[in-house]
Amino acid sequence: MSKKITMTARPRAKPEIDKWVETREPAVAEKLAVKPKRLTIDIDPSLHKRLKMSCVNRDIQIADLIRTLIERELDSQKSPTPER
Repeated sequence: MSKKITMTARPRAKPEIDKWVETREPAVAEKLAVKPKRLTIDIDPSLHKRLKMSCVNRDIQIADLIRTLIERELDSQKSPTPER
């Protein structure tokens, strides 16, 4: 019994794929200039479930929502500059 393997030519490279790789936007991790700090909190399981379901319905990640809420809260606490 003999075994024969048919070899075919390698497919040609597609220039549009190479161009996409060369011109694509860097990943988010590459854009960060500083290493982010990790924040850990404990929350009630029922609150976590509600939070998770809300994020799923809005198609966002919990971490992104929390970051947005923290930024919004801190921005609202900024004191206005006194007028002269």
